[in-house]
Amino acid sequence: MTESDATPEHALDLDRFIPAETALYRWSPLGFWGTTLAIFVVAFGSFALIAELTGRPHLGYINAAGAWQLNTVSWIGFVLSMILTTGIALTQVGRRRWETERAALIRTIDPQGSASANALCDGVPLSWRRHYWLLTAFGLAGGLAFNVVMTKAEAVTPLQYVQSIGLWFLLFSPWLYAVGLRAGLSLAREGREMRKLIDRHVMIDLYHLERLDIFGRIGLSAAGSWLVMAAVLLLFVADPRQAWIAIPGIGLAVLGGAVALTNAVRPIQRKVHAAKAAELAEVHRHMAAARQRAFEGDDLAATALAGLTDYEVWVERRPEWPISTSVTLRFSLYILIPTLPILGSYLFETFADRIIYGGPF
Repeated sequence: MTESDATPEHALDLDRFIPAETALYRWSPLGFWGTTLAIFVVAFGSFALIAELTGRPHLGYINAAGAWQLNTVSWIGFVLSMILTTGIALTQVGRRRWETERAALIRTIDPQGSASANALCDGVPLSWRRHYWLLTAFGLAGGLAFNVVMTKAEAVTPLQYVQSIGLWFLLFSPWLYAVGLRAGLSLAREGREMRKLIDRHVMIDLYHLERLDIFGRIGLSAAGSWLVMAAVLLLFVADPRQAWIAIPGIGLAVLGGAVALTNAVRPIQRKVHAAKAAELAEVHRHMAAARQRAFEGDDLAATALAGLTDYEVWVERRPEWPISTSVTLRFSLYILIPTLPILGSYLFETFADRIIYGGPF
């Protein structure tokens, strides 16, 4: 039995709960950007505080040239704080995406699917609550295991570890793991709900396929969120010794973006293709009926056959993918997102060198 067989055809799960990441933004009076900045300030600010209080190591040091420089471990803390902040923010970005596109989405579906479309904006199905709790537990356990490995690698006792910057990693890495696993689960859940909604409720009107561009925009926006995460992970490349940490994560982030885009546009393509095939079958049936009469000299049948031939060509040329020119252009620009940290790092280093050592810009 498939999932479609086991689930009522008329609706998705309508009973919903608000995940912690979304609740944080809902309760915050700071707005989206203010809350996001506050999360980062708490994450990296606590890192800086623990570093300076323990001095093992300090946040930075004076290098041979007499300039203040960030420690390698401090850079790792900065990037991990960015990853944690981005992971939490992307959940809210996903909710805002549904809210923005709600009206356009409802225009593409039948009346029976309106409640299901609205439900996408209202949180996570209650049936998924257990999955979120389990992955949170696995993430916390994985983060703690990471700290155990670090104590072994650094050859320090647990007490020595918590009396250094290791305390920050002990407090924050479990949540980093948990947020990452929950983000992956959200990707899988949203993709499944999107496929259900498309398969059961999206109406295909070959005369108004532009209405389906909403799914291209949704897929592109979701893919863009994952490319932002890939860009944050690329910050590790600023220190080549840490590149091995970034490469697997960047690969997963790019894969997540591809999956998010595919989940939104591939089911639509299949449905449009099926609608075109059904329409062409009907056209061919009428063409076969008119063909013999046209050959026998029936002018009306010949005119009808010519019109059917034109209509056949029109149907065959109808686009199947819900990706407009503007969506394609935006996606091309989104691909550049992961390169921004490298360019920014180069420009910052160049600017800093000119400030410290002088010379033309």
